[in-house]
Amino acid sequence: MESVDSLLKRLEQLNDIGVSLSKERDITLLLEHILLAAKTITNADGGTLYRMTEDGQSLRFEILRTDSLQIAMGGSSGSSISFPNLPLYD
Repeated sequence: MESVDSLLKRLEQLNDIGVSLSKERDITLLLEHILLAAKTITNADGGTLYRMTEDGQSLRFEILRTDSLQIAMGGSSGSSISFPNLPLYD
């Protein structure tokens, strides 16, 4: 069972995301903030955010984080992602 402190921390993180949605103008930083908060709230080791390509045919890696492997790519990390796009159709 979760402690009250843990629940309050999660609520605070959700509130921070709401504030970011209304004031952050850089979409990449906003998406990164959402991904990192989602990782924390769910106690996940890693998370990946994809964006649909302009033609709607595939997904492009946008931000990738894995704590245990110390991987930080895309977003504000300064490390670009060179993985190929993931096709949505076979």
